[in-house]
Amino acid sequence: MAATAALVAAAYLLSACGGSSAGSEIAAGSPVSGGTLTFYDPIQYVAWNATNSTWSNSNVTDNLAERLIWQDPATGDFKPWLAASWEISPDHLVYTFHLRKGVTFSNGDPLDAETVKLNFDQHGLGDTKLAIPPDSFWANYKGTKAIDPQTVQVTLTKPNAGFLQVLSNYRASSILGKPYLKQDLNGQSKLENWVGTGPFVVEKVDGTTGVTLKRRDDYNWAPEGSGHQGKAYLESIVFKTVPEAGTRVGALQSGEAQIARNIAPYDEQTVAAGGGKVDAIPVQGETNKLAFELDANPLTQDKNIRLALQAATDREEINKTVLSPSYPVPTSLLVKGTPLRGDSSKYLTYDLGKANSLLDADGWTVGPDGIRNKFGKRLHFDIWVSPYYQVSQPVLELLQSQWKKAGVELKINSASLTEYQALEAARGDKWSFVQGQTSTGEPSVLRASYGSDRYNVLHSPKPDAKLDTLLTAQALQFAPAKRKAAIQAIEDYILGQGYVIPLYDETQVFGLGPKVQGFGTESTGRSWFYNTWLSK
Repeated sequence: MAATAALVAAAYLLSACGGSSAGSEIAAGSPVSGGTLTFYDPIQYVAWNATNSTWSNSNVTDNLAERLIWQDPATGDFKPWLAASWEISPDHLVYTFHLRKGVTFSNGDPLDAETVKLNFDQHGLGDTKLAIPPDSFWANYKGTKAIDPQTVQVTLTKPNAGFLQVLSNYRASSILGKPYLKQDLNGQSKLENWVGTGPFVVEKVDGTTGVTLKRRDDYNWAPEGSGHQGKAYLESIVFKTVPEAGTRVGALQSGEAQIARNIAPYDEQTVAAGGGKVDAIPVQGETNKLAFELDANPLTQDKNIRLALQAATDREEINKTVLSPSYPVPTSLLVKGTPLRGDSSKYLTYDLGKANSLLDADGWTVGPDGIRNKFGKRLHFDIWVSPYYQVSQPVLELLQSQWKKAGVELKINSASLTEYQALEAARGDKWSFVQGQTSTGEPSVLRASYGSDRYNVLHSPKPDAKLDTLLTAQALQFAPAKRKAAIQAIEDYILGQGYVIPLYDETQVFGLGPKVQGFGTESTGRSWFYNTWLSK
């Protein structure tokens, strides 16, 4: 029995350590064409507009729409996709793309330069008549010209070292057909209206809990380096919302489902022991973190409190107690594997003595129940479990006990997805933190996330001029060494201010049934089923 258990554990560790994959490494045996794959996801589907990065949605839409450029998830290299080739001007302001010939949308329309221009203008400039806001990823966009039907030219107002990656990003640059682009934001939020060039099309939508995709038999323009060309292997994919973790695992074991997303840490070995595989995909971009919301609870504006909570957070204990080796301990604001990430280990060390010293110096005294007080006010925060992350609740519960050791009271609240979104929009005075991350295989994700004219994840009452300067400066550096130093400067400032508390490296953990072969993702962990097939 001991030998058997050791073999199972070894198999589990090998599969769980896998990185991002395009599915190009096809398993042994000849791929089988046909069949239906059922995919269980814990999160219900929400508005389907192209820039919605909700995990459940984007695991579907990544198979419907494509970009000009493919970012290889294993190497980070940029490869031709809907663009056959491109040139960049010496001043990094003009990007010229030559479109791949023979590409069509699902309604039969050909891919042409005019359609690409319409897509880019909506992202870069927004469209007030259609209620579509500018996209936070599109910094310094001036405009796009259709030079001829197969050539498109994009111009920026300032250089942006991360711009090529933006054009490869699933939520920032997916190319959709003209019928979709004519819709207002409400119309673009309906999956039935998606017209893409991807290997699958929408067959059926069941409210917010189910989607069925079917294969395009005329598809023949997979990105360079794909495992094959021509149509996808699978004939159809059924996506279903199944919130209960145990039900998803049970469905894998019975064969009712072939893939389940967000396998809980305590279920990983169950999946492996049942003959399945745990595929843990590191998600390039930001670590999963708590961001202080500076416009809500006044306590979040106290730097000493922020730094004390940073020091009172024991990430090693979080990893060992409620997570698994699938979720690495963070050493940066960016997940391991993200190009040019900094090393910020010195800011992320657990130091309860430092936390207590900072709060003592700030005038917070420990009361009889162990919670600190100042001028009759308890050092108390509320937080809501994030409905987007399977491990949110156990991580926050452990954090609650860690912070209590420093005399800080953390009340954990739960809400449905709809209620959570309403609370976030209302931004009451109890809204002190948001758990989340933005995924992109490029360090410029920090600009999109923290820029006061971008997502502004900190919700600063007034722009932090120094932070904005640092975020802009990294975009102007094209030499890798200088850019890496610029990224480190951003990390030093954000963590030196205690603006965020990294918790773990974001990871997507998929459970795969024994028949699943060739499963892969794009560069940020979203399912890409083009190479996937089911063995007999």
